[in-house]
Amino acid sequence: MIKKNILFFSLFIVFLAQSQNLYIKYTYVNPVNFIIQEDLYVSGNRALSIRDSIMSKKDKNRLNVDGNNVGILGKATKQKTKYYKSSLDNILIINEYIGNNSYWMTDQLPKTVWNTNYKETKEVGGYLCKKATTTFRGSQMTAYYAPDLPFAFGPYKFSGLSGVILEITEDNNSVNSWKAELIETNVSEKPELTPPNKKTISYQEFIALQEEKDLEEVKRLTSNLPKGSAINIEPTERTAVEKKYEWEH
Repeated sequence: MIKKNILFFSLFIVFLAQSQNLYIKYTYVNPVNFIIQEDLYVSGNRALSIRDSIMSKKDKNRLNVDGNNVGILGKATKQKTKYYKSSLDNILIINEYIGNNSYWMTDQLPKTVWNTNYKETKEVGGYLCKKATTTFRGSQMTAYYAPDLPFAFGPYKFSGLSGVILEITEDNNSVNSWKAELIETNVSEKPELTPPNKKTISYQEFIALQEEKDLEEVKRLTSNLPKGSAINIEPTERTAVEKKYEWEH
């Protein structure tokens, strides 16, 4: 009888936690070492991450590589990227911009295999977190998750642990990291966590389109160089957290 009561109490606590709303503000350090805010809203088995613009004002028309894409630092955009998530599957619905054009896409994520066999712990945002590691699209990642916040979500596209990921970083790298700076439970207001019914393209199609547009932008910026100037545009090594996609061999 005692065991049954303990089991019932444990299930009640999990149910209570899952019925609450959660808000976390992360600082994200992108591949060119700029700090960006990313907000995570969670309710039950649904979540939404909203990332501020990845473009930060710097030297005018300075070229910089972001992943396999060329970012034009100095040009700012107000559009935010949205990642709609569900703990019931590995499918993300993403709303992202290329220039002023809005795209909706479906990203079928590869299954994330986490190694949680660690004794290390760390306090993040007042919560005791456990360590976990994984490989995500070519990057070795180390995460710290909070079992006291029993939601299987995290920033960006990371999920699948028995607690919210409050910190995650690419190994041996000073960029590609997320850390919770503000954690609020029982949030009364939140955005709609269910994605709108939009026609989507695949994430693979979006990446191809993005790379094509980036190449066009580089050609436009170099079109005014002196006549006879040698221009050699080569594919660059990806520095973003997604270094290799499952459809690439």
